[in-house]
Amino acid sequence: RWRDEQRLADLAIGQASLRAYDLYLLGVEQHNTFSRAGNAEAIRLFSRALELDPTLVRAWTELAYAYSIEAGNCFGRDPRASIEKWRAAVENAIRLDPFDSSACNCFGDLMGCLGDLDAAERAYKRAYECGPNHADTLALLAGSKALVAGDPAEAIPLIERAMRLNPLAPPWYFGMQGRVLFCAGRHREAIAALRRSTPDSPNVLMFLALSHAASGESAEAAGFVARLAAEFPDFSVEGFISGYPVTNPEAVRAIRDAAKLAGLG
Repeated sequence: RWRDEQRLADLAIGQASLRAYDLYLLGVEQHNTFSRAGNAEAIRLFSRALELDPTLVRAWTELAYAYSIEAGNCFGRDPRASIEKWRAAVENAIRLDPFDSSACNCFGDLMGCLGDLDAAERAYKRAYECGPNHADTLALLAGSKALVAGDPAEAIPLIERAMRLNPLAPPWYFGMQGRVLFCAGRHREAIAALRRSTPDSPNVLMFLALSHAASGESAEAAGFVARLAAEFPDFSVEGFISGYPVTNPEAVRAIRDAAKLAGLG
């Protein structure tokens, strides 16, 4: 009888883990829209997955990124609360698997947000060491090098390598490529990349506005500024800078200078 009960218990655990992974995959699909509604649904799905299987590292990492997006895109009413939830989720991921490259990168972004740039650089170094051939990690790391901490010159080779490793790159890779190219002053190339990214993300719209403004295309920039005002009234450049976070001095200066040209607050 004990063996039958144990088998039933093992079966229940296995079914819960499978259901958790299904919910995780559904969450990733929503998360990758980078829209307000998609991000909220992703948080719900990841949270439910973790109720079923609290050891699912990927779900903790994606939940952390969803809260980071909530903070950076001004989707929540309380950015500090979003950052604390981001912290709790990524710390759980790191505790469960300190060698998960995406979790390490996410932790680095958090450290940047909290002002500890040395810790951010250490986390990015570990992310690369743990995932030198993991395309998603390299794409994330490119954005972090360009905007947060480390050597921005490494960002373009990282995103290019990510795209070689994953030739079926999802749209968010192009969002990363666009912001990296913008920070490098390659505004026309940034526009081309951003137009292949997620169309409902406020930070993509922001970088399109900034890139057009920096290219002297004020009418095109104004169109994206108008979309931001209409679709994301709570979004602001300074909110993005503090919540993403953008702590690389050259990136902060480039964003603020182009925002002035675009008339974007």
